[in-house]
Amino acid sequence: MIDVVYCQTELEHLTLSRPRKEVIKCFRTLHRTRLEVFRGDNRALTEARKRINDEFTKNRSEEDPEKIKDMLKVAEDVNKLLRMTVVQGVMKENNRIELKVTKDTVLLDSPPLPKDKR
Repeated sequence: MIDVVYCQTELEHLTLSRPRKEVIKCFRTLHRTRLEVFRGDNRALTEARKRINDEFTKNRSEEDPEKIKDMLKVAEDVNKLLRMTVVQGVMKENNRIELKVTKDTVLLDSPPLPKDKR
């Protein structure tokens, strides 16, 4: 009888630990993305860290697997959005801006500006 109870408890633990592992993996992935995307921008790094930590802390007690799955999907979408769309700009001499683009940044073609707008 003890073995059956132990197996049920162990099975429950394994069932609960899988979503937890996915949440931790997602949390770490978002922080790695933050470090890459906002490299060199201490203010953005700090704000992004705070926002990620706040969101995960706020939902820490969630136990509904469907809600957890939905939140993980949102977090994955945010990760993808950060990697693909965030571009940092650094002001250089002559009012020029140097863009810091990552390997994941999506670059789209755009028509050239008219000469009077340059």
